[in-house]
Amino acid sequence: MLSITASLALVVATTLASPFKTRVSSIHNGTASVDLGYEIHTASTNTSGDYYIFNNIPYAQQPIDGLRFRAVGLPTGNSSTVNNGSTNVICIQAYPDWTVELVAKAYNVSSRIVEEIMYAEAGQTEACLALDVYVPANIFNRNSSSPAPVLLWIHGGGFTYGSKSSSGDPAGIIARSTMNEGEGVIFVSINYRLGLYGWLGGADVTPNLGLHDQRVAFEWVQEYIGLFGGDPDRVTVIGESAGAASILHHITSYGGEGSLPFAQGIIQSPAFQLNLDLTDAYEKTLAQASNLTSQSITNATELAALDAEILRAVNFEVVLGASQGLFVYGPAPDGTYVPALPQVLLAQGKLHTDVNVTAGHNSLEAAPFVPSTISSETDLIAALEVNFPEVSNSTLTYILDVLYPASRYESEFLRGVQIVSDADFSCSTRFLAQALDNQTHNYIFAYPPGYHAQDTSYTFFNGDVTTSDDGLPVNEELAHALQDYIVGFAISGNPNGSPAGTAHEFPVYGSNATVVKFAYSGLLTTTDDMATDPCAWWQEALIDGLV
Repeated sequence: MLSITASLALVVATTLASPFKTRVSSIHNGTASVDLGYEIHTASTNTSGDYYIFNNIPYAQQPIDGLRFRAVGLPTGNSSTVNNGSTNVICIQAYPDWTVELVAKAYNVSSRIVEEIMYAEAGQTEACLALDVYVPANIFNRNSSSPAPVLLWIHGGGFTYGSKSSSGDPAGIIARSTMNEGEGVIFVSINYRLGLYGWLGGADVTPNLGLHDQRVAFEWVQEYIGLFGGDPDRVTVIGESAGAASILHHITSYGGEGSLPFAQGIIQSPAFQLNLDLTDAYEKTLAQASNLTSQSITNATELAALDAEILRAVNFEVVLGASQGLFVYGPAPDGTYVPALPQVLLAQGKLHTDVNVTAGHNSLEAAPFVPSTISSETDLIAALEVNFPEVSNSTLTYILDVLYPASRYESEFLRGVQIVSDADFSCSTRFLAQALDNQTHNYIFAYPPGYHAQDTSYTFFNGDVTTSDDGLPVNEELAHALQDYIVGFAISGNPNGSPAGTAHEFPVYGSNATVVKFAYSGLLTTTDDMATDPCAWWQEALIDGLV
């Protein structure tokens, strides 16, 4: 899930021979191009940053016509058609009403206007499986014996909105990676199917198609990144919110069997809808489709046969009705790629252990997801019963009386924020560290206000300190520090390895749960606030099916 006000405001405000491919890349009359076999793709040039941008490269067969609601593979065929990437594509978008209200309030406009703007966002298409590749000129032009590391970005947005470009552009990251004659990084950002298109459950449809799309994008990088000067053995996937949760699903994919098509992961505020009810979402989808078409739609085959605009309206209306903090659609256990929730698989040791990880969470993750109207324990209980629909009265009593007693909190709202933050976001970063023998690097982003995905503005900081997130300007010093940790990790496998230097030593998590804290006073070394009894209880509760 992207930062609600900052990210949705973008909508409102308007070389190497790889093991697989022989490099056929060139620069002609100042234009960089790559022959992918299935098309020739040309780049635009960012002259101030000295890098090439290959926009809107199709990385898979497009999920249209007979491939709607089906898993797809890499592009096929052989063509000399030239694609300059000028036609931008994003996947079909949908927004819960509670996110619409947040944006409307932030910009003092009516929710109806915001809703109309979001629905009409340009570039939406089902044929959206495309990615962008940003390549520093020195990497693209240099000898193929020096392949460069790769950062692959997976956007957030609750699995219902967002795109490869919705978080920002990586100019700042690229600049930090090439400082002091650093080797630089290639940055790849991807689209994947959203809403009902990527996350529809049901006996007659393949679940978790969005994860399969991401996996195909990883395979595309393995197959083709060498043509751009990248090293397929030095791929770091990075994601925020839904993107970070996706990475956790990949790390625990198939219960740890097989291999991963990436070497490292940077996981920023992984966001989960625990016990997501795929059957309920499926039934809501069919009911909405029946309502809009005035005919009985009873299965995925009939749903797939609907007109594109009708299906888009179905998706929009179902997501619009989501309860506060929820999105209706998203990944859920399917018995194969997702054998169980990642939190459970991590506890069971069923994960890919040969992956190097940096992970972070924010200090007040759930503030935008919990109703601000909570003023009593009765209000809080009602909100928690929505967020955890399977919880029993006895379990809820234990959560409130033992784990999160009212005496510790200034208000019932903040009490609710802590509960949901721990369960749905933050504890997962500790679970991952423990599953990897505490050999990870973890951080807490606590610069005020510390809301979910606030650090996205820091990851994509490009020098404009007036760029605000949740009403506050970005702190330039902390933004550069985060970017340097990201770059250092991608280049060397250690966040302290940035060519721009390190402002504060980033320690290994270790048995003492040591983390770096991004605070108002600067960078600090401290103990993980998730190394607590509540987090241990949440993991056991998920294993035992108590929530």
